[in-house]
This record gives sequence, structure tokens and C-alpha cells, in this order.
Amino acid sequence: MAPRIRQQAFSRLALTPGFQSSLPLRSFRSLRPKPSPTTQTFLLGTAAGASLRILITPPVPPAPGTPEDEYTTSVLHSQAAALPIVRQLTADPAFESWAAYQTLTPEHRAQHIMAGSLSGARGVGGYQRIFYNASTGEFVSVVFLGSAITGWPGVVHGGALATLLDESMARAAFRQWGGRSGVTANLQLEYKAMTLASGFYVVRLRARDDEELEERERGKRHYKSFVDASVEDAATGRVTVVARALFVGGQGNGKGKVEAGPKLAKVEENQKF
Repeated sequence: MAPRIRQQAFSRLALTPGFQSSLPLRSFRSLRPKPSPTTQTFLLGTAAGASLRILITPPVPPAPGTPEDEYTTSVLHSQAAALPIVRQLTADPAFESWAAYQTLTPEHRAQHIMAGSLSGARGVGGYQRIFYNASTGEFVSVVFLGSAITGWPGVVHGGALATLLDESMARAAFRQWGGRSGVTANLQLEYKAMTLASGFYVVRLRARDDEELEERERGKRHYKSFVDASVEDAATGRVTVVARALFVGGQGNGKGKVEAGPKLAKVEENQKF
């Protein structure tokens, strides 16, 4: 009982105005039992194992169109609205913006790999907004890359990135041709760093002006479009992919004009896809 009495007496004195104790105060932290090295190793291994299991076998993402997917999409839209790049471009009067694929018909959307097969928050449909500067010809897309388009666990598949870039770069080509369709003649990608899934990314692209082309390619922009693009992490600005592409079509070269037939989108669909 003696230790308890001394503690109570000290507590009363400590509450007395003007009282200063000369007794050393022991840290409450020093009174906590310290785990043994074996326990520390066990806890560390358990935490690492749980993280590894989540990385290798992440939770199954909701299917597109389900209430769970719609809720996830709404959350992603709220998060995207707070991104500095989205706020900056939205406030810039030089840029107009629209949601990706909003002009596609329901029939075309159902057959479209990006708007159909890869839709939903698990793919590229959780958030993808296009910003366009008519005076410079620059396109900036902000997109959320979901967890179902990976190759190695947690890393976006290179083929999915190629598809995203092919689609994105076509916007610049079709805009150059006044909405006329075309096809990809050449696409070159250089993967600079891993593109991690379940994150926001920025796709920047622009079709080259005539004076930027090699001399032998000048004067052909009515049916040829050379486009440069990059993918960067929205949080860090780190570039993960750079790409170059050549599209052919537009008004045609008089030898094999590409028409917007059943397999190509109409002009009105190409305006804001």
C-alpha cells in the first residue's frame, strides 16, 4: 500500500499551484513491455505476408454496371475533381473537356474495346476525361487505370497501355482531319517505368505540324497524321511511357481512300470520343 500512498500524495502536490517536483517523471512508454525479437519478426512477417497476398491476389473488382461499380465510379470522380491537373485544366478557358466516348452510339459502344470490354472502374471506365486546346492542338487525358488490366500483379499490362495510347492518339489524328476516320499504320512505344494499377494517370498528346515533319512527309497532313504522346503518373509527374504513331485516312491520298464504313466511326462520333 505504501507505493500507492506516495503516488496519491505526489498527485495532489502536482496539482497544487506553484508546485514543482524534483522527482524524475518516468515515461509511460518506458512502462510498456517491449516485444522480444522473435515477436517483432513474427509481426513483421505477418504484415508483409498480408500485403503480399493483397498484391498477388487483390480483391475482385466489381463488374461494370453493377451498383458497386457505380459507387466506385462516383468515388473516383470525386477524387479526380481534387487532382491539381484536373482543377488546373478545368479552370483554363483555353481547354474544353468531355467524358471519353460520350458520342459513341450504343451499338458502337457495345463493340468497342475501351468503352465496352474495358469499361467500368476495374478497367478504364472509372474515370477518363479529355481536355482539348484548339489553339495548340494539344490533348490531355486524365484516366484512372483499374486493377483488372494488369499483367504482373499490380502493374498495368503493356498491351492495355498500347490500346489506351492508340485510342488516345487517334483523337488528335481525327481532329486534324475534321472528324474523318482513319487507321493506325504504325505505333511505337517505349516503356520508361512501371505503370501501377489503381491510380490516376495523365496522357498528353499532339499531332505534329507540317513544319515539324521530315521534308518528304510535308504536305500530306490531309491523309497522314504523326502523333506524339506520353503517359505520366498524376501524383508524381513521372513519365512511364512515351509513344509515336502514324495514322492514315482522312481525305485520302487518291489511291486508297479510307471511308467511314461499318468498321469505322462516323464523323459525328469522332468529334468527342
